[in-house]
Amino acid sequence: MGLFEPPTGNCGTIVSKPIRVAYLNGDYDKAIRLIRKQGLGVVYTAVASVEPYHATIHLAPADYDKAVELLNRAKIRWFPPTPFF
Repeated sequence: MGLFEPPTGNCGTIVSKPIRVAYLNGDYDKAIRLIRKQGLGVVYTAVASVEPYHATIHLAPADYDKAVELLNRAKIRWFPPTPFF
């Protein structure tokens, strides 16, 4: 590949629907275990290193509603993500 040639292969945008859960109280561990046990698509996860120390679980869009239902049934509090700095 030359200096100015575009890369080959698949390029694109990662599409996910995020769910935010608390981290320090163990909700993240419970939520991710439950979601993966049901075989739902987790695209990636991220944990904030600043307060309020929450975790965001990015789900495959097709599995988002199922994951929300699972968390509600398990009484795990979840929140829509909001930016933080």
